Amino acid sequence: MKCKVYHESGNLEGRIPIKVKVLTPIHIFSGHFRVQDNGKIYREFIKINGRPVIPGTSFKGCVRAIAESLSYSCLQNSSRDGRMPENKWHGGQQKCIICDMFGSMGNKSKVQFNDLMAVNYKTEVRGIPRSFRPHPESNYYMENGKYKGYKFYKHGINGIQPSGPILCEFVNAGSEFEGEVIYRGLTDEQVRLLCFALGLSGDIQPKIGYGKPYFYGSIEINSQPEWADKAREYVNECDDEVKKNISALIRILNYSNALKSYEG
Repeated sequence: MKCKVYHESGNLEGRIPIKVKVLTPIHIFSGHFRVQDNGKIYREFIKINGRPVIPGTSFKGCVRAIAESLSYSCLQNSSRDGRMPENKWHGGQQKCIICDMFGSMGNKSKVQFNDLMAVNYKTEVRGIPRSFRPHPESNYYMENGKYKGYKFYKHGINGIQPSGPILCEFVNAGSEFEGEVIYRGLTDEQVRLLCFALGLSGDIQPKIGYGKPYFYGSIEINSQPEWADKAREYVNECDDEVKKNISALIRILNYSNALKSYEG
């Protein structure tokens, strides 16, 4: 979908209470390493006062990527360097619907993602395979020159995750986090899009953290019924092009479609 300049001006503000249930173990690296009793070194999960947290920055990046993939937006951090398609760039000081919501260079975000604190959790050190950064600079286009789009990893049920040499501290499935998202200055359309990108309609369950290619990081996000209604309104009121993107995303990110086996 091409990028469109967003001309609407909103004045809505509110707080969306967030509850996250961990579906498959998640790991978000604190930047620190710890040593087990057996002398092996592992990557520590990020914590505040000893309690695991999902940082607001990580949560925002997860939700923004979903919102971008659905809407008439530019590509986050894109630049006119010859690799990006012209129709995914709005240029100058103009803003697409996502830049207006989440911020961009020189534009403040209208949505604040607070840290999500663990309220019920268990942790475990697991060994997983090495992960490598994608190389979009060589893979932006298909053979016919068409832009490929966004990459999302499929869910997989617990028990099929492959093991490997990278030791990480995971928050286990069944654990719960709580927090909130605050917005100011959004339009009705943007509030509905935010609620859908959060997964509040129940159609999608996002993935977050390290090890997503190996079926880690699946989460379910819930809130009060009024916000779930807003998410469903987005699906019902969006145009046909957005509906196509929503359908494609549901095929990947609805946990009921989780793979039952891993064929590395």
